[in-house]
Amino acid sequence: MDEPKPFTVPAAFSTEVFPSDQVVASAPGPARPSRYPMVAIPLAILGFSIALVPPLVITIALRLRELDLANSAADLGVVLGIGALFSLLANPLAGRISDRTTSRFGMRKPWIVAGGLVGYVGIAVIAVAPSVALVLVGWSIAQVGLNFALAALVAMLPDQIGPERRGRTASFISLAQNVGGVAATFLVQLFPVGLVQSLVPSLIGVALMIGMVLPVKDRIATRGPKEPFNAREFFGAFVFNPRKHPDFGWAWLTRFFLTTTQFTATSYLTYFLISQFGVPDSKAPTLVFQAILANAVGILLVTPVLGWLSDRLRRRKPFVVLSSVIAVVGLTIIALAPSIAVVLLGELVLGAGLGAFFAVELALLTDVLPSPDTAAKDLGVANLAQSLPQSLIPVAAPALIAAFGYPGLFISGAIFGVLGALSVTRVKKVR
Repeated sequence: MDEPKPFTVPAAFSTEVFPSDQVVASAPGPARPSRYPMVAIPLAILGFSIALVPPLVITIALRLRELDLANSAADLGVVLGIGALFSLLANPLAGRISDRTTSRFGMRKPWIVAGGLVGYVGIAVIAVAPSVALVLVGWSIAQVGLNFALAALVAMLPDQIGPERRGRTASFISLAQNVGGVAATFLVQLFPVGLVQSLVPSLIGVALMIGMVLPVKDRIATRGPKEPFNAREFFGAFVFNPRKHPDFGWAWLTRFFLTTTQFTATSYLTYFLISQFGVPDSKAPTLVFQAILANAVGILLVTPVLGWLSDRLRRRKPFVVLSSVIAVVGLTIIALAPSIAVVLLGELVLGAGLGAFFAVELALLTDVLPSPDTAAKDLGVANLAQSLPQSLIPVAAPALIAAFGYPGLFISGAIFGVLGALSVTRVKKVR
């Protein structure tokens, strides 16, 4: 049998790929680390969110109603579900490749730039797609590109930020993700339904993401003994050993459960408002913006304070348990809401709960990483816990809505919040 051929990175980026355990990386900065990455990484994440949220929450749903009104809810489940499957595959694979990349531009920045540009191409395809099938193709391209960028971007956290500042920076990152949702939906509702609405907000997001990371002094890897990127290395990008690293396994489950809670409240928000309260398509973007804004206000009131407090007390788990309880209350309010005003109240409460989680969850994960030499790969595996709910919820949601209505969908999300509180208690290494 022929030996597998080595994996190579496109020559345009002047990179070479090597096994992560044979890569020697330079320090990311001078003896006293620069504080710029503490600002740049969260702002780049803000740009990522501004790029991703418009199609994920609003513009794909509205485009599908234009193309196939009668089947739009089912079409949305297929498009979001398959797109999330591509996200599921791309994110950890991108982390593995990033860990093994040598380039004079760094280990992370080439993938952030390339991923952002490819992702925007996919969003442009959605904007002009004449059929549901091409919407699906565009969203799949967007998910692959943007998740390559995200995997490299998140890996900058352990590369650039020491443990003593990681909680604060992680809380800023989580805050940026959610402020990005507000900024994205605000930008979307400024434009009438159509081409400009689909293209401009995401373009602003991609430009911000790339612009913020370019000045960062990236981690530079030099070549060790060269070996092929074979099938074992490829599939290794998607797994870790939970018996060998149980704390990482429980932290992974915690993220999965609480991300499920989060996406239950957002994936079908546009259709929920249209179906439950008779909102016309032209008004839906504005009301979605108001709901996301209410959610973000809750997050803003909680995340910065708890991120600082988590570092000060050197504790993570109590904040996750608190977040789960508050998030369950918020989703229950949304499930039983008799009016849009009550939906907004539920989003505010849910945001406060998620804010407590976002304040510490990324710091919790980085505290229990199996190895600093495989940080991007392991954080890519951790990002599966964010991608899986995006894939599973669109598959399960139509059946839940048909059987129990939208309250059944939201109560199901609340149950996952309870499971998140239980799973974090099993993490031993972190208090």
